[in-house]
Amino acid sequence: MAKLTYHRGLLVTVVLISAFVSMLNQTVLSVAQPAIMKAFDVNVSTATWLSTGYSLIGGILIPITAWLADRFNTKRLVSVSLSIFLVGTIVAFFSSSFALLLTGRLVQAVGAGVLSGLSMTILFSVYDESEAGKPTMLLGIIFGLSPAIGPTLGGYIVDTIGWHWIFGITLPIIALALMMAVFFMADVVPHIGTKLDAGSVVLSTLGFGGLLYGVSETSDYGWWSFQTSLPGILGGLLVIAWAWRQLAIENPMLELRIFKVKNFSVASAISAITQISMVAVEFILPLYLQNARDLTALQSGLTLLPGALVMFLLAPISGSLVEKNKGRQAVIFGVSMMTLSTLILSFITPTTPIWVVAALYALRNVGLAFAMMPAGTMAMNALPKKLVSHGSAGNNVTRQVGAAFGTAILISVMQSVATTHSPAASELQVNAAKYANDMHLALIHGAQASLWLATGIGVVGIASALMLKNKEASRRID
Repeated sequence: MAKLTYHRGLLVTVVLISAFVSMLNQTVLSVAQPAIMKAFDVNVSTATWLSTGYSLIGGILIPITAWLADRFNTKRLVSVSLSIFLVGTIVAFFSSSFALLLTGRLVQAVGAGVLSGLSMTILFSVYDESEAGKPTMLLGIIFGLSPAIGPTLGGYIVDTIGWHWIFGITLPIIALALMMAVFFMADVVPHIGTKLDAGSVVLSTLGFGGLLYGVSETSDYGWWSFQTSLPGILGGLLVIAWAWRQLAIENPMLELRIFKVKNFSVASAISAITQISMVAVEFILPLYLQNARDLTALQSGLTLLPGALVMFLLAPISGSLVEKNKGRQAVIFGVSMMTLSTLILSFITPTTPIWVVAALYALRNVGLAFAMMPAGTMAMNALPKKLVSHGSAGNNVTRQVGAAFGTAILISVMQSVATTHSPAASELQVNAAKYANDMHLALIHGAQASLWLATGIGVVGIASALMLKNKEASRRID
């Protein structure tokens, strides 16, 4: 068999551009949600589907990405995924209704879901163990760069040329990534060539789909309603059946025995906790800044810009710490900083200076920079090279499902508390100014409660980080 030749720098560039545009697609949207709600006259829980629906499709696809990476040519897989992502972006860009916009987002999610599962797999396939910090550093830079650009760029676009262009601005970037993938991507992920187990696909799709759908509906119907409990319980049972099948068959879709490796399972749990913190605050702060503090979308984005720049600048440092075998220390520091800043942020009021909000957001992103990507790298480094695709998929499943539950709980709490503190509708006719002020206060009460809960989740993250080891004694998976 001929030795595979490719230009690693150009191949990695394709992966990074793909990861960047996928992340930018999320961060640009965050500050546009109030404008989209107004344009289509939809409430918060309906608008949330632009994010939760995206996560739902991603959650369904992630378990299958390990098999896709093992079975298919990496170049074709990346190219097809980028093509699907491009089609979804075009649909969203030209959408004239919320239903069409959501359809575009779901199509985007199909391409982005596969790409997110492949990014780390590809990077860990082209860098050896002596360069373990490189994937962390590179993806960390992307994870910092896109939030740095996204909110400010999104705010400017919404305030000047309209929210549709948050999708238009990404079209040429996706097209560039697709063109480069055709020329520079190579088949770098080792293939096993196993057949796809149809039973696993059905159980995975229905199980994770039902589970994530039930969780997503809690913001509308609550946790104990028929609409949420039925799909949630059925989905959970099917996921259990899927997991049992993965352990029973000879060639599983996802090798679940990777979770027997303590460092992998603990680091994956920390990745989920950091994702919950990131998604929750990215959703809550724009609502607080625009709906409770009357900032424009651009001003909201500029408020978040310092924090995003901090994350971008610190990413190379966090990557170097993993290379120096100080990943555990980095994660402990990062999760602790993230939790502390979230706690302080939970005391925001209608008069909190905007610079204080910006500073606390930046402090929180210091924590994320030292926790998120190092935890992911430590999870992958705990496994043998041949299981890198399964490790990436397993880590993403844990992160996606954990983040879906956590985010749904946090948004549900925010809405519930805000509704409890909302003034009666009749007050609008009596004193419109007081009604508006009370609505602002209700939103802030909801945000505070949600951030307090996020702080509690962060404490669990600190306890988990203390269980990490810089090097695993054994990588054997029986």
